[in-house]
Amino acid sequence: MRLLAPWPPFALLAALVPTLLAAPSRAASEPTPSELGVARRLFDEGRAAEDAAHWHEAADRFRRATTIKDTPGMRFHLARCEEEQGAFVEALVEYDRARELIDSGVRAPDVEKLLGESRERVRAKVALLTVRLPSDVKNVSVELDGNALSASVLGVPMPINPGKHRVSAVAVGRTPFKLELTLGTGEVQQLPIELPVATTVPPAVVAAPQPRPAAPAADTSVPTRTIVLVGEASLFAAALGTGIVFSVARSSADDRYQKANQTVLDSVGGSDDAGRACSMPRPGCSELDAARRDRADATPFAVGGFAAAGVSAVAFGLTYWLWPRSGAPVELRAAAAPGRTALAISGRF
Repeated sequence: MRLLAPWPPFALLAALVPTLLAAPSRAASEPTPSELGVARRLFDEGRAAEDAAHWHEAADRFRRATTIKDTPGMRFHLARCEEEQGAFVEALVEYDRARELIDSGVRAPDVEKLLGESRERVRAKVALLTVRLPSDVKNVSVELDGNALSASVLGVPMPINPGKHRVSAVAVGRTPFKLELTLGTGEVQQLPIELPVATTVPPAVVAAPQPRPAAPAADTSVPTRTIVLVGEASLFAAALGTGIVFSVARSSADDRYQKANQTVLDSVGGSDDAGRACSMPRPGCSELDAARRDRADATPFAVGGFAAAGVSAVAFGLTYWLWPRSGAPVELRAAAAPGRTALAISGRF
């Protein structure tokens, strides 16, 4: 199937309707030859994907082509791709759009010959769901598969694709309605929504807890040596983690730098001894600059993290071996009791 030639120009008829205060309508401009070339390329790519049964890819190409030049052939092939993916409602819409274009005067005899049979085939697969609300409930919000339903589609058969669906409804003062249902191909189903009046349950009365007798003050003492060792170990862990994280970031930035640099070199023939390739916009230049900044930012943190980890490790070792394990001249003592906390340092100075 080939694309149709551009439509012949028509004379514009403008009618002024003062009661509606509407602006005169203008005919949509025809696509340029360049745009038509893009549309033909998209159509050819869509046909190739369609022949290979790559329905999603083919539908994307046909849909993009219709934004340039809307033809019955485009809509017909798009409808077939939607049908093959199980989106029967969407396919029916596209078949109807193809019929509208033909009825408006667009010639497509090959499409018109196949359109009626194809549309009836899809229509037979579409399920119909009628959602009915209780007559005594007002201001009901209904959702189908997480999407709000307009009030105009409630109470009438609504076309829906076969498969599993979720229906929910809420109203003030009513128990929420939730239901999962499965519709077969071409199935017609009625779904009455039930929203019973919500009942409130009085909260259970819980007896107030009796106060417990005050616990005696706990007196604990932590040797200063232990506190210093814990602090040095924590500093070591934090510094080492910082060094590792920023080393990984620097390595990643360096990899991006190498790839971007190769992209720039490829665009100028493989070499740039003067370093002027990015004096004008080229592919990879922005990525090269971003990777260079990221690498420069990560380097001092990586080096500083590992340096701090080394210093704290040495300090931990000196504290562990040189500070006596018992009889420490300085002791940190903490005392805790309900409503009172005390911290004291004692020893010989």
